[in-house]
Amino acid sequence: MTKVLSLVFPGFTLIDLAGPMQAFSLLPEFSSQLVWKQAGPVPSDAGVTVSATHSFDDCWDAPDILFVPGNTKALFALLEDEATKAFLARIGAKAGWVTSVCNGSLLLAASGLLDGYEAGCYWYARDKLADLGAIPNRARVVIDRNRATGGGMTAGLDFGLRMVGEIAGPEMGAMAELLFEYAPEPPYGTGRPELCDAELVARARGILADLMPRGTVDKVASTMRNAGKGNRPGAD
Repeated sequence: MTKVLSLVFPGFTLIDLAGPMQAFSLLPEFSSQLVWKQAGPVPSDAGVTVSATHSFDDCWDAPDILFVPGNTKALFALLEDEATKAFLARIGAKAGWVTSVCNGSLLLAASGLLDGYEAGCYWYARDKLADLGAIPNRARVVIDRNRATGGGMTAGLDFGLRMVGEIAGPEMGAMAELLFEYAPEPPYGTGRPELCDAELVARARGILADLMPRGTVDKVASTMRNAGKGNRPGAD
């Protein structure tokens, strides 16, 4: 059985969960738990509510895959949520794979799970990984030992398909890509800052500045430094 334990939290980004989970469902003997502080309805940022099947207290303690989706304000608020970080640190210490997409890697890093690991993240916040002990990497999917992290939103499909290949073998990964009819043709070709003109990037940054409060990362990083890295779960 392949046990996939996914964190869901109020306001999580739906596509960050849906894409990877659709891919994970192709893994051998796939089994899933969606977990939050308590079981029950958890709204996403897209008007779709999912149901947390388990709470922090009654879920698997050693899943094959621990997965964290991202978000904007809701995710950044969790960077200061000690209960969630303690939960992730506890489960991540025993999980076979510790994974995320989008800004989920910031939460993994704030939980002490990416110390010394290369990691991906949504482009606007990627550099802040360094403040939390990780090594930022701009690739859409970054695998460093048993840590696998994806870039923003649509990168969740790349991430999920890559994970299928890593776990079930490249032939299964190739089959999954075909079954998904995954052959993207972006309509505007502006999906990353390096593909855009400076004016468009500047406008995007203006929108994101309110949604992703980078000062929150600075605050959490300062707290982590004051606590001392020796007291945090770190790299293997």
